[in-house]
Amino acid sequence: MAHSRVMLTNGTLPSARLNRLCAAHPFTQQLDVVFPASDELEKVLTSLKPTYCKRRCTLSEFLDFASKSPGGNTITALPSTSECVDTWCIDPRGVLTLCVSKSLYEQLGLIGKRLPFKGCPEHAVIRIPVKQETVSVAVRAKQKAALKLWDELRENGPGKWEVLYCQAGVIVQPQICRSTDILVPVPALAPFPEESTEDWDEYIGDLFEWVGMACLGAQRLKANDRVNPYVAVYEVPAPSYIGDVTQITWAAFLHQSFIKDVLDTVTSDNSRSMVSHLASATDNHAFVAMTRHGCCTSPVGAIPLSLAPDASFDTARDPPLRAPALDAEDTGCFILGPGQNGSFVLAESIGHWDARWG
Repeated sequence: MAHSRVMLTNGTLPSARLNRLCAAHPFTQQLDVVFPASDELEKVLTSLKPTYCKRRCTLSEFLDFASKSPGGNTITALPSTSECVDTWCIDPRGVLTLCVSKSLYEQLGLIGKRLPFKGCPEHAVIRIPVKQETVSVAVRAKQKAALKLWDELRENGPGKWEVLYCQAGVIVQPQICRSTDILVPVPALAPFPEESTEDWDEYIGDLFEWVGMACLGAQRLKANDRVNPYVAVYEVPAPSYIGDVTQITWAAFLHQSFIKDVLDTVTSDNSRSMVSHLASATDNHAFVAMTRHGCCTSPVGAIPLSLAPDASFDTARDPPLRAPALDAEDTGCFILGPGQNGSFVLAESIGHWDARWG
């Protein structure tokens, strides 16, 4: 897989961009939250209970299920298998997106778009509305015949799909990791003066590196670490202090509403915590880092949504094309600072075969 691309964004809370980020990324396979130890915040976050369902069926059967379910256009689904040669997903717009190889594309006989990336295997993307009433009877019959053909081709191979979809079902239990006596930075998230842009970029890069190392439980963060300087040298972003850090991880197919619930829990007044953890912080040591890991085997990464308060999936444009791959990249990490209008920094990273940024 070719190199990844990174985009940095900064601002203050509340932020329409962060709210949109949660809604616009419907396929998340893991969420990591890191923060200086707080029993209260840990209790509130672990009380959140994301759920998902799993069923084994053909694609034709699942499309029929999704189209007839109450609120069927809100079902978000994708296969649980790691197959990327031919795959599919259903996003919150109520659209089934197929990403198939050249040979299968020609067999299905449906109109789609070829992936435009250089060096990428020849694949095509086909979009099919989930709701039957949105297309003519003839078109729907052709789509069903194509999906039935694909189901038949799979009978002597992988067989039925194991499908994950977001509805009430299996409760995802969080994993909690508590690290003691580690060097914890005091983030300065507000931009440096314009003449120091390069210094700020370097500092922010160091902060995100610390978050990544904290998620990995890196020994280098320990205050008593005495690694041989000829083997490895690491310095925590200054200023820093010795303290305890908590990491909470949810690893499963996570609905975008759950990601928003976690964000609201740490930044907004809500019924669970009554007062925002960050807004009520009394010192500048408080921060929360959230890292969202996208499902890279999904043909849909991000859905373009307007920043307008009334933006909805009904008016969203088609998602940018991308090539599903096990080694693809689709990650978003934001560090949130304290205060009623605290600062935040967002880093998004995508693979080379992703048209989100052109």
